[in-house]
Amino acid sequence: MVQIVENHAEISGTLLSLSHDDTRPGFVVLNIRVDGTAPVGDWPNMFGFDVGHAIAVLARDGSAAAASKPGPVRLRVRKGGPSTVFAE
Repeated sequence: MVQIVENHAEISGTLLSLSHDDTRPGFVVLNIRVDGTAPVGDWPNMFGFDVGHAIAVLARDGSAAAASKPGPVRLRVRKGGPSTVFAE
């Protein structure tokens, strides 16, 4: 199993699409084009390389992030692994 350092960031960008995650019951996938990132407290911000790219963000069904509509978004996120991002 790959381990990753605890990290948190706030991303801003555009929600391009949202769909239910077939592999993780209770989660939706937000496809977000990242326009900017900001650190959260003293936690490492591991999203600098994502600016200008679309990333998939997992959000719990029923959360505020999962209720987002296509368009501008700002979310607090963390990386759970090299290719896994969770909305907080």
